[in-house]
Amino acid sequence: MSTNAASASSDINSLDLLLILLVTVSWGLNYPIMKFVVTSYPPLTFRAFTFTIGCVLLGAYALRSGESLHVPMSERWLAFKLGMPNMVLWHLGLIYGMTLLNSGRAAIVGYTMPVWALLASVLMFKNTLTLRGMMGVFCSLLATFLLARDEMSNFAGQPLGLVCTLAAAMAWGVGNAMMKNCKISISSITLTFWMLMLAAICFIFLALVFEQDRWAWPTWIQFAAILYAGGVTFAISYVAWFRVARKLTPVASGLSIMLVPMIGLIGGYWMLNEVVAVADITALLLILLAMAIVLIPGRKVT
Repeated sequence: MSTNAASASSDINSLDLLLILLVTVSWGLNYPIMKFVVTSYPPLTFRAFTFTIGCVLLGAYALRSGESLHVPMSERWLAFKLGMPNMVLWHLGLIYGMTLLNSGRAAIVGYTMPVWALLASVLMFKNTLTLRGMMGVFCSLLATFLLARDEMSNFAGQPLGLVCTLAAAMAWGVGNAMMKNCKISISSITLTFWMLMLAAICFIFLALVFEQDRWAWPTWIQFAAILYAGGVTFAISYVAWFRVARKLTPVASGLSIMLVPMIGLIGGYWMLNEVVAVADITALLLILLAMAIVLIPGRKVT
């Protein structure tokens, strides 16, 4: 282990471990909660609400903690380009995929993202595609194929939902590759605030155009889910993640999200009585294997 990695690990305390648990559980449970809401409430309007709440809360936190929200003129276009795939396209594809798929299946496909980030880095930034990377891509494609075959074999299957969710994961992967390979001086909190602002504007516009005739005041349980998604999933979990991500090594921070699709699958079964098929469990294991292959570096020969 390197000196930096060792010092980073030694800085992790019990509060940090609790925050990692909070992030993992909140992001995992977000999938069945989203599924519950979008089955009875307009999905674009739901997302417009959550992005607005998350933006307001994260902005208030930044201002209270003395974090500048200013973006230099020379970096505003880059911030916009980062926000589109990381926030807008990811959530647009995911929310429509969620209306068609069960929540656990959407979580599994969504977390193929690290593999698509690796592939995007190769195609867009000329990074080398290693044998490990090809193995990760193969595992992700095999998992997606298993789920697609299961969706198409069922009378009520929704392969279009799989396509939307996979496209969302690819967009998120491209956005992550851009984040890793582009230099921007603003803090993660500032960048996330403006990403949430961009997404809020986009989803408010889309809701106005496509869902205005379906608007209704949410019920108390729908409103609670909106507050959870905007307050906990976006604002609180992002702030918690920023705190621990600075201390974790890149491998540790990547591996810490590996339990999210598992919690999404279990949460859908527990909260929504969703059926967990053999294809779901097999695909989940393949995605976890793909993430491990991609995120854990190979041993260097000395």
